[in-house]
Amino acid sequence: MDYNFTATGSINGPVLAAVFAVEAVVGFIANIIVLSITLYQRKSFKQPSAIFFTSLILSDLLAVLIYLPMTTVSTGAEEWIFGSTFEQRRATCVFSGIIFWFILYVTTGVLAAISFDKCLFIVKPYFYKGFIKPWVALAITVALWIIIGLMFTLPLINFENYYYYGIYFGPCYVGFLRKIIYSIIFGLWLIFIITIIVTSVWTFCFTRRFINNQSAIGGENAYNSRKMKLFGIFGSMLLAYTLCYAPAVIIGFISFGFALPYEVFATTTVALHFAPIVSPMIQAYFRPEITKSLVSFKNALCEKLRCSHSN
Repeated sequence: MDYNFTATGSINGPVLAAVFAVEAVVGFIANIIVLSITLYQRKSFKQPSAIFFTSLILSDLLAVLIYLPMTTVSTGAEEWIFGSTFEQRRATCVFSGIIFWFILYVTTGVLAAISFDKCLFIVKPYFYKGFIKPWVALAITVALWIIIGLMFTLPLINFENYYYYGIYFGPCYVGFLRKIIYSIIFGLWLIFIITIIVTSVWTFCFTRRFINNQSAIGGENAYNSRKMKLFGIFGSMLLAYTLCYAPAVIIGFISFGFALPYEVFATTTVALHFAPIVSPMIQAYFRPEITKSLVSFKNALCEKLRCSHSN
């Protein structure tokens, strides 16, 4: 197999790298703000939903602190520069590729957990309050991270299980040689997607009844927001992640049978890396504890500026 770590596309690397850098900086700031408020408002962790949403924040931070910087640098240099020898470059390439798959699967798995969590909150509120405790949400989250982490790192025992399949303008992608590994990985992703679809359909079937008769039972919760109750935080997140991820997935499948312009791959990659920006923004809009803190900070800042102006 031919390993070429120099970009083969016609994309303007420095310009695209600048776009990635902006996405990384904005995503870092947005996620740090939401994470800081969540940690400051410790009582928010009494809600299982807050633990799942914090897991998404941590996944986003992993993207903007590790994967995106490596992608940005290699895109600007128009070659994979991490490593002085072929073995070192291949190792860092595989590491970057594993991080990419890990983030994608953790995000999808957490979204599946949130979808199931929301379904129970709406359809079985009494059972939800009695069974879904913060420690249960934490255990589910930790289990997801560990299982997905092991799934992508165990093949490193036999390094040849991974293969590198091209660098068009910067990102380093890896695939899986053994069919059994590919089947397990794809099977887990399919379980996540089916869970999201089934629980979402079930939830929407009961949503109106929940709004009219059961909202008082659940109390204040991110799912019980007055803003867009029918769609809510999960619907907004699902739409946002779909818009960010779906183009890359669709183009990836199409590229197996048709040659596509490099600009198409670059555009879908930009959309893919926009997810760490929209996710914390949606949380800031819907989660009551985040919204209240931001409003309080805004009012305090305005008051301070008003006093400074009057003096």
